[in-house]
Amino acid sequence: MVCKSRISFYANLRFSVFNHAEIITSKGIPSTGKLFYAASAPISVTNSILNFMTSVLATEDNTVVTISGYKPTTQFSNGTTGATTPTITFTLNKGQSYIIDGNGINSGNSDGFIGAKIVATKPVNVTNGNFNGQYAGNFSSSSDILMDQAVPVERLGNEFALVKGNGNIGSNMEGALVIATEDNTEVRVNNELAPITVLNTGQYFMIPDSKYQLQGNGHYNLYIRTTKNAYIYQVLAGANNVGNEVATGGFNFIPALNCYLPKQINELGFIDENFVHSNANPGGILNIPTKLNLITEKGAVVTVNGVTPPATTGPFNMTGTNNWVTYGIPNTVGTITVVSSKAITAGINAGSDAVGYGGFFAGFPTQPVILKSGEIVFRELFLPSTLLFMIPINGISTELLFLVRRVLLSLLPSPDIIPVP
Repeated sequence: MVCKSRISFYANLRFSVFNHAEIITSKGIPSTGKLFYAASAPISVTNSILNFMTSVLATEDNTVVTISGYKPTTQFSNGTTGATTPTITFTLNKGQSYIIDGNGINSGNSDGFIGAKIVATKPVNVTNGNFNGQYAGNFSSSSDILMDQAVPVERLGNEFALVKGNGNIGSNMEGALVIATEDNTEVRVNNELAPITVLNTGQYFMIPDSKYQLQGNGHYNLYIRTTKNAYIYQVLAGANNVGNEVATGGFNFIPALNCYLPKQINELGFIDENFVHSNANPGGILNIPTKLNLITEKGAVVTVNGVTPPATTGPFNMTGTNNWVTYGIPNTVGTITVVSSKAITAGINAGSDAVGYGGFFAGFPTQPVILKSGEIVFRELFLPSTLLFMIPINGISTELLFLVRRVLLSLLPSPDIIPVP
């Protein structure tokens, strides 16, 4: 599915099957690239209803994709294994996709494909996770869909903030999956000086729920730093109903904190709607109890639909940084607009009965990028044919554009690469 518009907009796919649901948030242009590392929640129980999956979607014809770096014990659904087929190569045309998956009945698939390297000759889009997963323990009768769209390695960062979902500390339903993209990546949490782990390229680590910090009024958050850019996926419980909590998993790609985050999230439509069927609601329900989680710079003035959130919902400080604060606003309904005087990002967690999911709706800006290219942009102003300069125009002042123009002109006639923050 490809959606286009002349102006910026949000798009997310909400879907469900009986007792299971998920939201996949489109990251727009930032989701396309040529280098990714695959992610899924580690499968904690052997069961044929579980799996790992990764899909690759081509944006141009004659795109050659090569996948490697998975474990020899991995067993794919087409009968091949990581031992017999250590590298997978296929060619796609624009709009075509290729799905790789492995069944959870095979113990080698518990984490065998996590961190697999995906390289494409032309930009592709990757969605990954588990089209039914269980990561909390030996719960053979409880599972949920765990999926999200990824971004390429060049869009990653090294500083992250998470707000806990609805799971109880100690249930193993809350935590974070870290995947390294470079060797000797140190991972630290909160204000801890020693790294919780050191990872090499393609290796992963699950940060346990015990690392979440209680900041008051039942609000928990988690601050993560890595010495090199890494993937962070949050695992969470959408609901904490007695007996059903471990069946309500969610899976969110978490964008890095950075200065390009927007100050306005406008607008998120029908935020609490996702038609689901479950044991308790066999006829289906549309409106799902939803908590809105906000992460913004400290000192920001925040409104949701023009109203300041109740003090009981935030802002809450974060252990390990004085720069960011978080909110957790329960029972959010309808179409919402979030406005902040400083950078902000937003996500949700939601659930009912045995159904749970999470979604991240903001935090994937089109950052300024300088690329080698045969294309010419703003040819009449200042750019030679070897540079492509992409900058988001909305919210950029004319003074900044003029400054950019002056900087580029000062580099002519033989600029190469222009550093960006």
